[in-house]
Amino acid sequence: MATIKQVARLADVSVATVSRVLNGVRVTEANRVAVMAAVTELDYRPNVFARSLATNRSGTVGVVVNEIASPFYGGIVQGIESVVERYGMHLIVSSSHADSERERVAIEFLRDQRCEALVLVAEALTDSELLTLAQHEIPLVIVGRYVDALAAQCIYLDNTLGGYLATRYLLDRGHRRIAHITANLSIKDARDRADGYRSALAEAGVPADESLIVAGDSTETGGQRSMRQLLDAGHELSAVFAGNDQTAAGALLVMRERGVLVPDDVSLVGYDDVHLANYLYPALTTVRQPFREMGRAAARLALPERSEGEVTMRFEPELVERSSVRMR
Repeated sequence: MATIKQVARLADVSVATVSRVLNGVRVTEANRVAVMAAVTELDYRPNVFARSLATNRSGTVGVVVNEIASPFYGGIVQGIESVVERYGMHLIVSSSHADSERERVAIEFLRDQRCEALVLVAEALTDSELLTLAQHEIPLVIVGRYVDALAAQCIYLDNTLGGYLATRYLLDRGHRRIAHITANLSIKDARDRADGYRSALAEAGVPADESLIVAGDSTETGGQRSMRQLLDAGHELSAVFAGNDQTAAGALLVMRERGVLVPDDVSLVGYDDVHLANYLYPALTTVRQPFREMGRAAARLALPERSEGEVTMRFEPELVERSSVRMR
């Protein structure tokens, strides 16, 4: 089995330089190329566990998300990974399913793996628990949530503004009977979007009809269930603002099954701008959340000694016009 000294000899560099390359620390490009070529030629395999004990660096970043299968959370993870890989590091990803106990277990597991940083894209823990967690030595970054006392560690989006933009867009096109199928209300993002919906209605002088606000669960099946509830209740609707694009996709399917034409009969707006939004029929008007960019920012913030330049902390939502809305 090859040793680090043999790698250094073949690459014509010091053992310290080999160590820096393998730990993702910046060296000259020529040295990095020489070391990696020697590693490949000798099939060198460092003892990762021993190295992590000696250096307190495991070469990993731990990530906790609510749902791995979600295109939104998956997009954030892709953004994190794109940065971490550039530093020769790897991700360990766990999901909490928005359950506080599972979230705590996932975080403890990642800490036990000696991850160099934690990125939490999760909502179950309280602010006080996050404050306690932030006191540990391991760097902590929170994505998609703003905690005032941890402002320097938060990457977030103004979701109240996002809900306002979606609803204002419909109001400006003559819609007044606007239903809102929320995302999962256990998550603050969803509550903020609903607040933005109510704010836009109030600004336009349109009373909020609570019977038109239906709690969803951020899934396609939840969107189907909530849309059936609205239609079965016989509500007169001109538009629906769905709390995320997966919910909108489920609502769109039910309306098609019931013979309700989108956008001729009812207009539809989603939220997130995940990949499928552009491939629904009609293509979905939605509020874009730059989740991949947020993931990249989180990784750079979590590994400040490896990155350079300023990191964007607060992101702005953007309304993306497609074909699912018409003038009333």
